[in-house]
Amino acid sequence: MSPRSMNKPQNSLDALAQTSNETTLWTIDDVALYARCSVRHITELRRHGLPYRKLGHLVRFSPEAVKRWFEN
Repeated sequence: MSPRSMNKPQNSLDALAQTSNETTLWTIDDVALYARCSVRHITELRRHGLPYRKLGHLVRFSPEAVKRWFEN
């Protein structure tokens, strides 16, 4: 096993966890992956209080805020 493949994420959730830091914002696809549901469901959850930010026409989510929201 090469050193490069040892750091490679095993699945999509691992990859998402590695990219989640204070400065990284998630896309709606990232949130759906984290919540293990559809993008359409995440859109519905936004209407029910899931915190998000608009950057122009883009919708982005703070990983920390999403995690807190799902914990409550």
